Amino acid sequence: MKDLIRQNSVIKGAASALLALALVMTSVIPMAAFDTYAVTETGQTGTKAADVQAAAESKTATVISNCPVSYNKSLSDTLEITADVQPAGGREVQLQRYSSTDDTWTTIVVSHADQENADGTAPVEAAVSEPAKENEVKTEAANEKETPAVNVRFAVPGEERAKTNSLWRIYVPATDDAAEAYSENIKVTTQNLESPELSARTACIYRIDDKGEGSLIFSKNADMQHAQASTTKLMTAVLLLESGLIDSTATISKYAARTPYASGRLAAGDVYSNRDLLYAMLVPSSNDAATAVAERVGGSEAGFVNMMNAKAQEMGLTNTHFRNAHGLDADGHYTTAYELARLTAYAYTFPEIRDCWATRYKTIKSLKRGRRWTFWSTNAIFGYISNFLGGKTGTEGNAGCCFAGVYTYGGSTYVTVVLGSGYGFSRWSDTKKLHRYIQDHASTGY
Repeated sequence: MKDLIRQNSVIKGAASALLALALVMTSVIPMAAFDTYAVTETGQTGTKAADVQAAAESKTATVISNCPVSYNKSLSDTLEITADVQPAGGREVQLQRYSSTDDTWTTIVVSHADQENADGTAPVEAAVSEPAKENEVKTEAANEKETPAVNVRFAVPGEERAKTNSLWRIYVPATDDAAEAYSENIKVTTQNLESPELSARTACIYRIDDKGEGSLIFSKNADMQHAQASTTKLMTAVLLLESGLIDSTATISKYAARTPYASGRLAAGDVYSNRDLLYAMLVPSSNDAATAVAERVGGSEAGFVNMMNAKAQEMGLTNTHFRNAHGLDADGHYTTAYELARLTAYAYTFPEIRDCWATRYKTIKSLKRGRRWTFWSTNAIFGYISNFLGGKTGTEGNAGCCFAGVYTYGGSTYVTVVLGSGYGFSRWSDTKKLHRYIQDHASTGY
């Protein structure tokens, strides 16, 4: 028992001595002398945190320059995103696309910043700043020539541009000597609108600019010759207004009164103002009114048809030819959707025609016999499209159902044309599809 007590005393004495020694060491050796280790990206320890920070600060900054921040391209066009990278030295450069679904950037194309450009030219030389004062002492680093910037080009795959709008960026990973970097977000707008399925044989959308000129933004066989039916009356109306006879009168001849499908039921010997005949032509599409106007302006329908064809040539409508003033089917009576759109855009410049287009119904009266006639517009698109300004219908055997209309959207004016649509509501369905295309097209910023 005495031996056991003696052993415990020795153990206690040794523990006390060790504790005292530890206190002495902590008072003599500063805590800063102990190494602190950082956990690396791989999960292994052993690199000092101070060394990690120092290494990051010692790296050369990576500069991405001359990188456009937006591109507008048709889906069928080649899209190449370019930038200058410095320093280069064959570094990996990534083109990344942003996903809003999971808020991530995905690398799509990888290239390398080589010391010679892809086209064999020398790299872009980096600009070296001049010292503020001539006598200022230059450091050794300032005297050294900076490494040149290298142009990097990425051909964006067509399948990666399915969206109308997408965000991209250029990313350069870090190397042992240079830090990582990424460009500003690059917005790519792609004109990848789906073509509407139309019953019309030929159709187009024509955008009018501030000068009354325009450009074709959609085409379905827009240069194909096709019968135009009563859209012909747009040229008849234009020539009446340019003749200066709009405020005069016209006497209805027997020839005019016998015009087939004479919806105006104009009687021979009646007298009407030409302004009323203009409304009769453009609102209910009166064939007899068109013949009466042709005789009044051209002396005869044949003389007037010569004027129509001369006007078409003057306007550069080389695929348009007229055989009558009203649009009934006739050999050699044709136009194209594109040229009819241009004629419609020209007709739109006349306020008298715009007033007719905006009219849903009207009553006119014979100046000699006092016959009254109330007629309604043939434009069934009223009420379906709020910003519809009007237009001209046409229906005939060869021509099918036709319509040329004018709309405004997003501050721009558009003409839509359909020729050869099916019967029933088809031309209006086609026109509504074209209007939706206008909205989608405008949203792309083109």
